[in-house]
Amino acid sequence: MRTLITRTALTTIPAAVLLGSAGLLAGFAPANTGATGAVVAEEASLASYTVDPVHSTVLFGIRHAGVSNFYGVFTDFSGSFTFDPASPESGEFGFEVQTASVDTRNSSRDDHLRNADFFNARQFPTITFASTGVELKEGNLYALKGDLTMQGETRPITAELEWIGTGTNQRGQGTAGYEARFEIKRSDFGMTKYLAPDGSDSGGLGNTVKLTVAVEAVQE
Repeated sequence: MRTLITRTALTTIPAAVLLGSAGLLAGFAPANTGATGAVVAEEASLASYTVDPVHSTVLFGIRHAGVSNFYGVFTDFSGSFTFDPASPESGEFGFEVQTASVDTRNSSRDDHLRNADFFNARQFPTITFASTGVELKEGNLYALKGDLTMQGETRPITAELEWIGTGTNQRGQGTAGYEARFEIKRSDFGMTKYLAPDGSDSGGLGNTVKLTVAVEAVQE
């Protein structure tokens, strides 16, 4: 596993310590200042997770020749997040994809995607995402805002994040999962090979790229 994105701040104090501090503060605080303990307890509920790449997927889709949707994946990625549905605004998400790991089930096409016509993996080996905010939409759906960096260009994006839930794996570790879905215009990142003159999706390859990041993660 590679070092995770440095812009993503992770909670490093064990939850037990924070919960213990909350109880201590609540016990000694005057009756009209009990909110102090509540704040610490809320912070303690923000569990931190590391993405499990074996049970996660990074999928992309693009229009081909104006008549079909074509899909591929990236197989090498890492990430981490802190999140609690009861306090979504405190959540933070970070993700990093190795561009050379693009896989479309055809080695010649994958080599082309790695060169300067597309991902230029030698010069720009990673695609990164760092969140800037999380807002509740409805139910278990959230608006995940952040900065996406690809091909040396950084653009703000908003993904729809579906929080699937938490559990425990076979080794007794806490787990959590989400799926984030968003679209980008590849021309915004300088990727214009086979693009229609009007920048639409009608060319050899469309301009709109749909991405799905399906994550299962292990609690730190």
